[in-house]
Amino acid sequence: MTDPQSWLRWVRSQIHLSPMEFRVVTIGLFLFLLGGLFYVWPNVKMVKLAYDFQAQQRLHTKLLREHTLLQLERDSLLSLDRVQYLAEHRLGMQEPRPEQIVTIFVK
Repeated sequence: MTDPQSWLRWVRSQIHLSPMEFRVVTIGLFLFLLGGLFYVWPNVKMVKLAYDFQAQQRLHTKLLREHTLLQLERDSLLSLDRVQYLAEHRLGMQEPRPEQIVTIFVK
């Protein structure tokens, strides 16, 4: 029964149908399965899209949280009080004395 032709002969001998009836039944079953596939496929696709959407929502939420934290960090790093503190204590800078100020006039 390894040969496809012998398998078909065996099936035909078991169900006792004429070749024409066998073709009609085979085509009918094929069309039924094809119709079932067309009926089920959109639902399968919708479930996959729902899973993808949920994954994208989780990623979006995570990125929004990270964005908020980065904005807070940026704001704290750019705060004028912090910049002044670092300039005075870490870099040893101080306010310029009046004789250190040079005014440049541009024509």
